[in-house]
Amino acid sequence: MEYNPRSPRYWDAEAAAQDMRAAFDVCNGCRLCFNLCPAFPALFEAVEGHEDDVSRLAEAEMDRVADLCYQCKLCFLKCPYVPPHPFDLDFPRLMLRWRAIRVRRRGLAPADRFLGNPERVGTMGHRMPALANWGNRQPWFRAWLERRMGIDRRRRLPRFAPVRFSTWVRRHSAPAPAPDVVVFSTCTVEYHEPGIGQATMAVLRAHGMQPAVPEGQVCCGMPALDGGDMDGAIRRARQNVAVLAPHAQAGRPILALQPTCAYVLKKEYPLLLGTDEAKAVASATQDVTEYLAAALKSGRLPAAFARSLGTVTYQVSCHTKAQGLATAAKSLLEQVPGTTVSVVDACAGIDGTWGFKAEFFDLSQRVARRMTEAFERQRGTRACSDCALAGLQIAVGAGQPPRHPVELLAYAYGVFTPPGMDGQDKGENHATVDHG
Repeated sequence: MEYNPRSPRYWDAEAAAQDMRAAFDVCNGCRLCFNLCPAFPALFEAVEGHEDDVSRLAEAEMDRVADLCYQCKLCFLKCPYVPPHPFDLDFPRLMLRWRAIRVRRRGLAPADRFLGNPERVGTMGHRMPALANWGNRQPWFRAWLERRMGIDRRRRLPRFAPVRFSTWVRRHSAPAPAPDVVVFSTCTVEYHEPGIGQATMAVLRAHGMQPAVPEGQVCCGMPALDGGDMDGAIRRARQNVAVLAPHAQAGRPILALQPTCAYVLKKEYPLLLGTDEAKAVASATQDVTEYLAAALKSGRLPAAFARSLGTVTYQVSCHTKAQGLATAAKSLLEQVPGTTVSVVDACAGIDGTWGFKAEFFDLSQRVARRMTEAFERQRGTRACSDCALAGLQIAVGAGQPPRHPVELLAYAYGVFTPPGMDGQDKGENHATVDHG
C-alpha cells in the first residue's frame, strides 16, 4: 500500500485501484468496522454484488466508498491490519489517496473548492460579519448556496465573530520574545470562536505562563485533504511548519485549539512533507485539552478554583479519540470541585466538510442521531465538546451551543467568562462580542 504523496506510485491510478481492491478484500473478510461509518456497508454491498470478487469492482463503486469515508480515523484505531502488519492497511489514508487522484484527473467539485479554502471564506465573511451572519440565516441565500456550492440549506453554519482572534491578540497582547508555549489557533477559532483562544490565553497567563500566537499561520489543511486537494494541503503544511518549526526546535509546546488540527499537525505533516522540521512540529504539538490536563495533574496549574461547573455533558470527538485523548477532558474538568462529567461517546456527523454537503446531509443526521438524542436527554446540563464544528450538531440536541473544555476551565478559575456562561446561552454559537 502507498500512502506517501511524495512517491510517484501514490499518483499511479492503476496502482491505486490495485491497492483499493486489495484493501476491500481484507475489509470484506474482516468486517470488524461494519458499524463505524457508512463507507463500510457500501464497501460490503459492492463486493457482495460481485460474489466477493474484488477484481470486478467498478471505479464508480470505489468512488462511492471513498466519498462515504469522512476521515474520522476510528477504523484505524480498531483495525488489526494497520502498519506494521503485512497487509499495511490504513483505510482513511487510502481513501484520501483515491480522492486526490480523482481530483488530479477531474478537478475539484464546487463544494470541495469552497469548503476546502476556509481562509478565503473567513476573510470574505469578516469584511462585514454581521451582514454575513444575516445572509446565512436567509432561506433565499441558503438555497443559492446549496445550488451553487453544494452546501445543504438545512445545516447550521458557523457564525462569524465580530473580531478575528488574531486581531484580538494584537490588541490585547504584548509580543513575547521568549514565550513558554505557542498557540496554533485554527480557522475555527480565528474566524468563528475566538473565545476558545481567549480562554486559553487567560488560563495560561493567570498562572505565570507566557503564550504567543505566531503570525503567518494558516489552515491546517484538513479541509483541503477532505476534498482531495493534496496540493492545497501540502502548501498549507509548508506554511505552518515554516512558522512553527523554530518554536518546536526551541522546545516550546505547540497547543492546537481544535482536535482535527492537532491530529493533522501530529500525524499528517510528517508524511505530507517528510522533513525534519515537520517531524519537529509534530513532536511538539499537543491538543490544548491534553496539555492542560497534564499541567493540572502535574501541579503546573493549581487546583484553586473559584466556581463549580455542576454537571457537564461532554461529547468526545472522533479526532480526540484518534489522538488517544478520550479521557483528557473528563480528567481535566473533574478536577474542579463539585463537577461531574457525563461522556457522550458518539459521532456528531459533521466530520470536517462532509456533513455540510447536500448529498450527505441526511446521512450525516442519521450518523449523529445517537449523539443528538443523548444531548436531548441531558438538557439543562452544561454541554461541552472539544470540536466546535461538532457543536453545530450538538446544539440541535442540547438546545444550546456547547463550550470547549478550556472555556469551562477558564470560567471555573474565574479568569474568563464567555458570553452567556452566567445565563442561558443564545444563538447559533458564541461569537457575539469582542471580549476585551
